[in-house]
Amino acid sequence: MTIRCHAPVDRHSVAALAPDAIVIATGGRAYTPVYEGAGSLPVRHAEDALQDPSSVGPRAVVYDLRSDWVGVGLAELLATRGGRVTLMLPGTHAGEALPFYVRDEIIGRLHRLGVIIQPYLRLVGVDDRTIYARHTASQQVVEIADTDTLVLATGRQPNDQLAEQLKDSARTIRLIGDALAPRTAEEAIYEGLTTGWAI
Repeated sequence: MTIRCHAPVDRHSVAALAPDAIVIATGGRAYTPVYEGAGSLPVRHAEDALQDPSSVGPRAVVYDLRSDWVGVGLAELLATRGGRVTLMLPGTHAGEALPFYVRDEIIGRLHRLGVIIQPYLRLVGVDDRTIYARHTASQQVVEIADTDTLVLATGRQPNDQLAEQLKDSARTIRLIGDALAPRTAEEAIYEGLTTGWAI
């Protein structure tokens, strides 16, 4: 078996190998929701903010589309660095997707850190310093002014462009993990295991 790391992969390089099977595990990429943007407000994705929290200004809004670990964890990280953090989400409460015994502990920490939690808000636009949201129950527009950075904790989407390029390059082509559909590491490991057995 030959292992090649840091090697570009495209239709031509794969054709030279003439494989019987191709497994595409290219992961996911950050999902950006559609919203109006006419200003210069800095926008970061959660993964970028986690890798470099200093890239987020002192007055941050975390838009938590999924109400899972990422939004609450990121809000806590930014607040512990001394920032004024607002956690904005379209769901009914922060950490909605988490087990209640974990969620309540995290929400308690956020409260002690002074994080403002604003549920029922869907992002609709930004300008230079203001974030605009629509209240999902009343349909009224809500403004969050004096914002330095918007951080998008909006999940991931499949990074599956390579699959289209390679669609005729082998008898068997399988997408696994987030390249198929963003989920957890558990599904990715299972799909890697079953795909290995199958081929």
